[in-house]
Amino acid sequence: MKKIVKILCIILCLCACASMLISCRPKTLATYGKNKISVNVYEFLLSRAKGTLAYYGYDVTSSTFWQTVISLEDGKTFDEYYCEEIKRQTIHYLIADKRFDDLGLTLSESDEKLIDDFLAGLVQSAGSKSNLNAELQEFGVNYDILREIYIIEAKIERLKEHLYGANGEKISLEEKEKYFNENYVGFKQIFVATYDYVIDTDRFGDTVYYTDDKHTAIAYDTVNGATVTNEYGKVVKDILGNPEYLTADGKVAYDKENGVIGYLINEDGDKVIESVSADKKAEIYDTVKKYASKCNGDVDLFEEYIDLYDESESSSIVYLVSERGYYAAQNDYVAYLDDMAAKAAGLEIGECAVFESEYGYHVICRYGNEKGAYDVKDNADMFADFYDSLILYLFDSYCAKYENEVKIKEKVFAKAPTMVDVGVNTLY
Repeated sequence: MKKIVKILCIILCLCACASMLISCRPKTLATYGKNKISVNVYEFLLSRAKGTLAYYGYDVTSSTFWQTVISLEDGKTFDEYYCEEIKRQTIHYLIADKRFDDLGLTLSESDEKLIDDFLAGLVQSAGSKSNLNAELQEFGVNYDILREIYIIEAKIERLKEHLYGANGEKISLEEKEKYFNENYVGFKQIFVATYDYVIDTDRFGDTVYYTDDKHTAIAYDTVNGATVTNEYGKVVKDILGNPEYLTADGKVAYDKENGVIGYLINEDGDKVIESVSADKKAEIYDTVKKYASKCNGDVDLFEEYIDLYDESESSSIVYLVSERGYYAAQNDYVAYLDDMAAKAAGLEIGECAVFESEYGYHVICRYGNEKGAYDVKDNADMFADFYDSLILYLFDSYCAKYENEVKIKEKVFAKAPTMVDVGVNTLY
């Protein structure tokens, strides 16, 4: 469920806009004063959401997937869940469209030119406007509707700037701290790996020693070793193209005193790892359990144990989003951080617990959130999305205040396409 919420947040970031659209066959889905929104907008947003789910590897072309229950708590299927959420976002499109007008905001000529230039590129890629309309049909829109969507998305950005500033500078410290403390959890960790790096060995099965960690060159003992020549009288060279030094018994002469142990490197440039034995893993687990037990409720003692480890991630507080399950872009490929955040969120300040990831055991200790941590330069990687997420949250709350003023045509909604019906939109 956490991953679904995470993806939904991404979808909403892409779709957090407002629109009053006119199509060839418009069917009004909802009205707000004189403003209205068509069912085409709803269908288009469904297609966007479907495309985002497809990007994250979900089998969106399977009807079985859409009928799968997403949460046992409420029994909703994937189809029901997303239809309800996108319906709400469509209503927020309408609300934001009206608020933009009511506040007397306008778009600049350059805003519209950017949109028209982009659309011209789409027409050129499709070959003609007719071809583009044919491509857009499965998403419930045509060229004119798509242009109106992009216009309103630009209006939404201007509305958010009006409300919160271009970079959130209009947001009060109280609002930032409230969001920070309700969504982020701070902790430190002691990490003990349950894997070993695979040592690089030579043709004789001996450990290879290099001059540096980057494997720039093999470290040879040139005093006790000697070069050899092949049958053609040429000096034998190693795989890096340097003369090879051998001992008297024919093995490679390494400078073990000044060289560094070499490790196997994969195609991505990372060290190859292998899991420790079951007995060793059990031994490590017993150790970390003792750490957690001894330090539970004693932050000062936990700090002392941290000093025993030369792990950079243990030296300062790490902040993770406890509700949405992410905090920065790089965590999209570190899935276990979602679960670690949930684990930390369940702890009291000073309380410790053991968390297991695919890489080892983490003794985590909950720390209190430091005021203004999101604006500290050294924390930039952890709060890369802080202001975007905060603005999205505030904007969603802003629109929600007007929901009861919107009149929804439920009969139109009941006949509208669902996630099963719409196309997979990854382009628009």
